Amino acid sequence: MTATYFLDALARDVPECQAVVVEHLEDNDGLLLHLLTAHLRRFAIQSFETGQRDILERLLELVDVVLRDVTDDVQNAMAVSFVEDTGWWDPATEPFIEAWPAGLRAEVDRQRRQRQ
Repeated sequence: MTATYFLDALARDVPECQAVVVEHLEDNDGLLLHLLTAHLRRFAIQSFETGQRDILERLLELVDVVLRDVTDDVQNAMAVSFVEDTGWWDPATEPFIEAWPAGLRAEVDRQRRQRQ
């Protein structure tokens, strides 16, 4: 999966994110994948905090798929700007992380092992 395919999948699977994507593309004159991923992480946290479970689940499922089936640059953006930047070491983030699909939680576990 390339960055372009990710954007297409995001538009198809989580259309609620399109305002975030459009604003990002306009503000940056194109795609800055790590920055967009950070915006999507904040969108996911907001969806979690406001109880928008359907939107959250669809976004997390897509990020989970992207971690497994992507080009290195897209995978790196998800691992760093979504997973790592969530602050998985902070106990306050644990309820959010518990909502994640297995692949995303496995990435958290991988990062925790690396830090030990």
